[in-house]
Amino acid sequence: MSLSFVKSAVLSSTDGVSHNEETTIDNKETQSLRANNSGGPQKPLFEQLRANKDAEQEKDEEFQRSIRGTRPLDEEDCAHLDAIERRRNENEHEVKNVIEREVALFHAAREDRGLAQTVVMEGEEEEGDRGDD
Repeated sequence: MSLSFVKSAVLSSTDGVSHNEETTIDNKETQSLRANNSGGPQKPLFEQLRANKDAEQEKDEEFQRSIRGTRPLDEEDCAHLDAIERRRNENEHEVKNVIEREVALFHAAREDRGLAQTVVMEGEEEEGDRGDD
């Protein structure tokens, strides 16, 4: 769709401040447009621009839809996606197990250290008791 907007007048100023004179331009282009548009109501320029923009956007959306396409997943695609999800779940489970094992080892080491300190303290107390005899 082409725009039917052509400048058909020029504003000029007599006092240098306000543009109060309008001079009509008569050439072949303006005369042909006036003849073509005299039959029906003419849309304002912003409506013409909006219509052009909407038509262009619809054309682009249709092109994008044709490029992307919407096809259903076949069995091979589903199997691949299931395998990816299964691997991700296995990795998460393995990481969780490693963390639990490390936490258990930490607690065990901490408990062993506590027992060792207790044994050393008891041993020192026994030596202190023997030294008093």
